[in-house]
Order: sequence, then C-alpha cells, then structure tokens
Amino acid sequence: MTRFIPFIFVLLWSTGFVGAKFGLPYAEPFTLLMWRMIFVVPLFLILIVILRRPKISLFDASIQALVGVLIHGVYLGGVFAAIDANISAGLAALITSLNPLLLAVFSGMILNTAINKHEWLGLSLGLLGVLIVLYGTSSWEGTITTKGMIWLLVALPAIVAGTLIQKRYAQNIDLITGTSYQYGATLLFFTLLSFTTEIGIVDWNVTFVATLSWLVVVLSAITILLLLYMIRHGEATRVASYFYLVPPLAAFQGWLFFDEQWSWLTIAGSTLVIVALAINRPKKAK
Repeated sequence: MTRFIPFIFVLLWSTGFVGAKFGLPYAEPFTLLMWRMIFVVPLFLILIVILRRPKISLFDASIQALVGVLIHGVYLGGVFAAIDANISAGLAALITSLNPLLLAVFSGMILNTAINKHEWLGLSLGLLGVLIVLYGTSSWEGTITTKGMIWLLVALPAIVAGTLIQKRYAQNIDLITGTSYQYGATLLFFTLLSFTTEIGIVDWNVTFVATLSWLVVVLSAITILLLLYMIRHGEATRVASYFYLVPPLAAFQGWLFFDEQWSWLTIAGSTLVIVALAINRPKKAK
C-alpha cells in the first residue's frame, strides 16, 4: 500500500480547491479559514501530547510562524479569496501549480545551485501554458476577474517564499511541532483579517459543517500525517513528482460538482502546464 500513498496525498490536496468553493457561499474567505484554524490548532496540540513531540527553540518557532503565515496564511487566503472572486477551482489550481517551477528557479538563484535546462524549459512551458489558459478562459463569463487574478498573484509567491525559508532554516525541526506553530500563527493572521476586513457572519448549515470538517480533518490533519509517513519511509522526495496531477484533478472536480466548463484553448494550455511540471519532476533516487 505504501506506493499508493503519494497518489492519495495529491488527490486529497486537490480537493482543497473544491472545498473552498463548497464553503465560501456560507462564510467569507478569511472567516472560513479562521474557523478552520480554530479547530486545527487544538488538534495538533493533542497530537504533540499523544506522540510526545519535542520542543523547539524560540528562533525555530519564529521561523515556523513566518512560514505558516506565508504558506497557510497568504497562500491559502489568496486562493480562497480568488475563488470567492469567481475564479474557477481548476484555474486556481493551475496557476498555483507553477509553484514547483518557480521554486526550482528561485532556489537555484538564492541557494546558489545550478539551474539546468529542464528547469528553464519547464518554467517557460508553464508560463506559456498559463497565458494560453488565461486567453482561452477570458471568453467564459465570470471565470476570470481582475480581483481574483490579483489574489492568485499574491498567493503564488507567498508559497514559494515560505517553502524556500523552510528549506533554508527548518530542515531539522520536528514536523508536527513546527506545523503546530505554523497553524498557531496562521490562526492569529486570519483572526486579524476576519475582524478587520470582513463581517464575520457564518451560516452554520450541514454543507458548511461538512466542508469545514473535511478541510480540518482530511486536509489539515490526515494529509499532513500522510506526508510525515512518507518522510519516515523515504517517500517524501517522490511527492513533488505527482503534483502535476493536481490541476486536472481539481478541474475535474470543478466540472463534476460545479459544472465548470473549459474551452479547447484552456485544455491545451493546461496540458502545457502539466507537461512542464512532469518535465521538472524529481527523478527517483537509485
């Protein structure tokens, strides 16, 4: 069963985009994410106690707080705000899927490692694919909004920056303890945004409770535990090689649940992005 875990991980990750679409009719994006963190933080504190995870230094805790605000705060907040601004789940997944391509280039620049031809080719194809998608989807009313695109352009560099900081300063930090600090800082971040920029009203119906439960238990807890399992069993380096499956999975779910339709140009552009991600996927260690 171990070899199927990366596929399960990516499948669960892709549901986050559709989960946002399910929950946003009943709460504003930052308020929804605030409630998500309200339940996630105590869940991870319980995991720390049960699994007896070690403490970390004040410096490491501050680094994790920064990473949390960037990845779980600005990135997730940007994606949810973009979807709330009528960006489709598939398009949001496609644009943010450029993360590994940008990460490969910027990690080479910042960490002084060589950027190979495959990485430049992947980035070029990925950007070209996104431009084709944006051109193709512009003919579909409500699919592209300026506000939504701005939020995605805020979200994308945030996850790249957060990942680079994590790679540079947090390689030896216990993942459960570190993640708890990330979620704690994110809770404060969304609480501030919710109380200062939104009304904060939530329609606590069955759909919203089910969506929030999925986001908390499946995405913020089980998905992270799967990642920890893969790291322990030497599968972590293979996870990124499956991320090119996220855009088509999210697009399929958007079509299945919300009847999101794409033109032939968006399909062609998406294919280019998927090829770009596949070109850049890490090779399995021998």
